[in-house]
Amino acid sequence: MKIASYDILVIGGGPAGLMAARKTSQKGVKTLLVEKEKQFGLKVCGEAASTATLTQAELFPSESFICSREINRVLVYPPQEEKKVEIYAGGIGYSGGYILNKMAFLEEMGRLALQEGTEIWMVAVANQLVRHDGLFRCTIGTAEGVQLVEAKLVIGCDGMNSLVARSFFNREGYRRISCLQYEMANCHLADPTRLEIFIGNNVAPGGYVWIFPKGEGLANVGIGTQGAPARKCLDKFIETHPQRFQKARVLSMGAAPVPIGGQIEELVQDGLMLCGDAAGQVIPLTGAGIHSAIAAGRIAGQVAAEALIEGNISREKLSAYPEQFNETWGKRITDSLKAQQLIVKLSDQELNQLADIFTGQDIVDLANGFNLARVGIKLLKYPTFAAKVARALL
Repeated sequence: MKIASYDILVIGGGPAGLMAARKTSQKGVKTLLVEKEKQFGLKVCGEAASTATLTQAELFPSESFICSREINRVLVYPPQEEKKVEIYAGGIGYSGGYILNKMAFLEEMGRLALQEGTEIWMVAVANQLVRHDGLFRCTIGTAEGVQLVEAKLVIGCDGMNSLVARSFFNREGYRRISCLQYEMANCHLADPTRLEIFIGNNVAPGGYVWIFPKGEGLANVGIGTQGAPARKCLDKFIETHPQRFQKARVLSMGAAPVPIGGQIEELVQDGLMLCGDAAGQVIPLTGAGIHSAIAAGRIAGQVAAEALIEGNISREKLSAYPEQFNETWGKRITDSLKAQQLIVKLSDQELNQLADIFTGQDIVDLANGFNLARVGIKLLKYPTFAAKVARALL
């Protein structure tokens, strides 16, 4: 069988893989990216992205991949919904964001990677990856038949069931949450610039429901939940909110698991790197992963290209990637995991009490792992939460 040779093989065409491939190709490194689906972005996703995410992706906002007007507010509803907490982006010092057409967004990222020289194979399934004479050999199923690819370095951006992770890495403690989403038409949403989040054990045990507006009555309505059937919970939520959904209809449905166990311990080996969902690089409490995946892919691609150019793809050399990534994201992911593990243990009554205590800034800090100590100190003043939550955050 003829062998196709490359410097770098990127497996997976999500945000991490497309960014990594663009960055390696910019350095003149011969790169192949393989994606198992027929188009990018088919995995279900709420499609919310901050303006900082686009900056990280080196993209300007464009009508070609943005569905909504700029999103600048979030309403978080506890079980007692009238106690909702509003988060206004400008009021807490953060930029707003958008609802993406994720497929179009990733198509644009793919176009930019191609422009830099990346070779892309679609409907190409990586089935086996082994070390061979100092290189990596990957067996890839394509429409033309089985192809054998040889590469000096492999970047695994291939998601939850990552071939690269299963073949070479230990992902002990890797956990996931079940997510399901409807794209719905004719929704009655009061404000198209506002996201809505609903929490509670009777709404979404261990997770939350989201309503993300896409304009003109169109919305992503989804749920992430643990220990309860996602579709049953989401259908019940829609049924019990007729003011929003009485005339709505489901246009499409998608389901996918999302990793919520935090970043795995080992991200690199000699000639190997893991990024994105494959590495657990998702904010555990929110399930948000586009921004962190792009950041990981960007750093991994730059480090990989420099390592190849220097002729040193050892674990020690490639460790510059996790070191740089963790400067911004490591503690955020760890602290969000800590918060997530505490919040899921609270009763609906306790969640309602938190809504009376928390400001929008508190929720943002807790959910994103920004400043747990400040939130913990605040909760020390309340006997209900002093021992149960506050001290664990400090």
